[in-house]
Amino acid sequence: MLPGLRRLLQAPALACLLLMLLALPLAAPSCPMLCTCYSSPPTVSCQANNFSSVPLSLPPSTQRLFLQNNLIRTLRPGTFGSNLLTLWLFSNNLSTIYPGTFRHLQALEELDLGDNRHLRSLEPDTFQGLERLQSLHLYRCQLSSLPGNIFRGLVSLQYLYLQENSLLHLQGPLPKGLCSCFSHPPSSLPTSQG
Repeated sequence: MLPGLRRLLQAPALACLLLMLLALPLAAPSCPMLCTCYSSPPTVSCQANNFSSVPLSLPPSTQRLFLQNNLIRTLRPGTFGSNLLTLWLFSNNLSTIYPGTFRHLQALEELDLGDNRHLRSLEPDTFQGLERLQSLHLYRCQLSSLPGNIFRGLVSLQYLYLQENSLLHLQGPLPKGLCSCFSHPPSSLPTSQG
């Protein structure tokens, strides 16, 4: 140990201060490389960076996450923090969304998965647990059908965007609070109550 440091540590007040500093929690995670972060509201913006996957070091307090215009192909459970309110993943290369990916995002209000031309199918429980979701964007994907009851439990859903898919009809009922379902051509998708 350096002689000067030894002398400083012998002073009781300085030793106590040093111990208190060591007991402080570590700083919050920093912003992922190539992204821009904002503190209010907690936002991480990582658009148009050619990411092939979601950055691993997202601050846990993130409420808005913008990942549009990247090359992301797969979404897995545990990728996103539970504080998210807004998640934009449009214009990527999404082809697979594993079951349970969004299940713990109970605060999520807006999810944009549009313009993912490799997204051809979704699992029945893809949106399970998203009771606060108000806006769901699935436009310009290659969806030709959706599982019956895929929208079950989306009690807050008001806006559903399905334009430019190959959907001929929707199986199962749509959420009761739905204000608008945008399809192409507009309002052309019959639903079955099955």
